[in-house]
Amino acid sequence: MRRFLLALFAASLLISQTTGCAISPKLREAIMDPGKEERQRKEEIRRLVDERHITTRLQAASTMLESGRYDDCLHALSEVAKLDPDCKEMFLLKAEVHMSRNEFDDAAAIYANLLNDFPNDANLHHLHAMALEFSGDSAGAMLAFQRAAEISPDSSLIQLSQFDRPETGTIVR
Repeated sequence: MRRFLLALFAASLLISQTTGCAISPKLREAIMDPGKEERQRKEEIRRLVDERHITTRLQAASTMLESGRYDDCLHALSEVAKLDPDCKEMFLLKAEVHMSRNEFDDAAAIYANLLNDFPNDANLHHLHAMALEFSGDSAGAMLAFQRAAEISPDSSLIQLSQFDRPETGTIVR
């Protein structure tokens, strides 16, 4: 059957070239790769299903985190990692689990890795600063708070993290 179609295509191509007619690109593609459209539809469906699975697992993990079910939360996040190993929301939730467990160094490491990919995210710098401060790295925390304030000086959350030092007229963390 495929040979017949290729022969038919070659004949129609020859006729179209000799008569000056052009064969439609859609027809040419349908003959040369008859399953391409179906494969593309299946890939799109698979992508949409994976996206939905990620969303529902992230929602479940967030609920588990809020209820203190940290191990269950981490398990749900490991399922997300299988589908999308670069999912920012997954890493943020993982860091929140570490913060909730008082594992501040681990949380700070996750935030630091995220900052490599999202260096202009003021909220991420703020979260990193909090993890550093709780882990005892006040100098690192101050730098992270300052970076957050530079990126988003009008953020009320970041402004709450600052306080005035009246004797010098500066704002410090």
